[in-house]
Amino acid sequence: MKDRLLQYLKSQRHLWWTITVIPGVYSILYLYTNNFTLVNSWHQVMMCVLAFVLLPVIEILILDAAFKKWLPAHRDKLYWSYLIINFSILLSLTIYLGWRWKALILIAVIAIALSFFIAQHYKKLVLLIAFMTVVAFYQFGHFYIERVVSREDWVTTQEFESYKFTKKPNVYLIQPDGFIGKQAATGPIYDLDLSAFYNELEQRGFNINHDYHSSYHSTLTSNSALFTGQHHYFEQGNMNNELYGAREIIVEENPVLKTFKSNGYQTNLILQHSYLLLNFPDTAYDYINVDEDELSAPIPDYFLDKDYAADFKDAVNNANALPQFYFVEILQPGHITTTPNGSEPQEQTDIYKSQLLNVVPVIIDMIDFIKQKDPNSIIIIAADHGGFAGLNSTGDAYAEPTDNVAIKQSIFSALFAVNAPTDFQSYQSSIKSSVAVFPNLISYLADKKIAKDSLDQSSYIFINKGADRGIFKYFDSNGNPVTQKVD
Repeated sequence: MKDRLLQYLKSQRHLWWTITVIPGVYSILYLYTNNFTLVNSWHQVMMCVLAFVLLPVIEILILDAAFKKWLPAHRDKLYWSYLIINFSILLSLTIYLGWRWKALILIAVIAIALSFFIAQHYKKLVLLIAFMTVVAFYQFGHFYIERVVSREDWVTTQEFESYKFTKKPNVYLIQPDGFIGKQAATGPIYDLDLSAFYNELEQRGFNINHDYHSSYHSTLTSNSALFTGQHHYFEQGNMNNELYGAREIIVEENPVLKTFKSNGYQTNLILQHSYLLLNFPDTAYDYINVDEDELSAPIPDYFLDKDYAADFKDAVNNANALPQFYFVEILQPGHITTTPNGSEPQEQTDIYKSQLLNVVPVIIDMIDFIKQKDPNSIIIIAADHGGFAGLNSTGDAYAEPTDNVAIKQSIFSALFAVNAPTDFQSYQSSIKSSVAVFPNLISYLADKKIAKDSLDQSSYIFINKGADRGIFKYFDSNGNPVTQKVD
């Protein structure tokens, strides 16, 4: 092996695959080890191979052919420059999931300039990247076996999946991302008066659960509990960054969708952005307003900015005679920045409050449209979590546990309001968190009783750093703030 490596270093041959295939394979392994849940579809695997390996191969073959013909003495400069520039681009895409233009341009200029002095040493860089690739193979293999192959599915068949509805109104679930509940809004962090908005809702027949908390702290973790009616407890931290299979659970055949479909409902998914579709899940909804060719690959990018309000109205206007279930996800007002960006917490709070107030008239307009078009329907407004204001970034929430009740409210206090017949009120009063929404709604539609304390309606967060790493309960089933580590 040593002799072969020395022979390679001394050889005058330039092997195109060493500066394309090796960096490409390393980048793919890095991407899948660190962002598996974002890119774990076969479509994305093929796109990664195409973009990270095949495209660079084609590029270097064309460039090398040109250099062989016109600049044969400078092929080492080409290989040095291409290796560094190509690898930098791949690292930008796999580490930051985007282009870092200023840094990439600077690196390209430096690489080309240095090629006139040390290009003959590019093979040493090749060997370094090859060693990194061997290590990356091991890391990915260990990750895949331990975190993917060995995991156990937490979603179980729910009793309500067998229920037969005795009433079949159209059901609308509107989810404004990160819309805080009253307990957070009136607290010291936000100091936000939403009484006019609450009055608008109540005038339109809504009952509001002001003590409602999301079961979990993020869109994926909270909605996974929402659409299964059960807890995942972060799979005990199996994935540090995202809950494994969350998007599949939310948009594929989950217990809630199965129940609606078995009762003759047509299901509709209306999205503002493609966040729930980043890894190309096979959606079980009968209608969705996003086409597959609108999704970003190989690098996931959730931004679409669809005219979701218009798409929603079109879907309602064109619905067939079957009973309908609509899930409308609005990625507003959102939450504070996910990583520190230098802005002060108060500045981020002000931005969040502005975004919240901007989405209020959109929600009211959608409600008015539904009530005019479908007065006998059930309308649920259920935010997935709070706005995280009061922190420097959302990441701070997962760094260490806190006893600060205002911060806990900022993370978990969420808007929950329902417009339904009066006989639903006894069911609604039992809903304290995300996990209880559909078990109560489905029980109501099937005229079934649900045991008052049959569900764990606590709120959980995963602390992913330090000695306290693990799952913490921040609110119990009665909405009381606690700081309790869960074994």
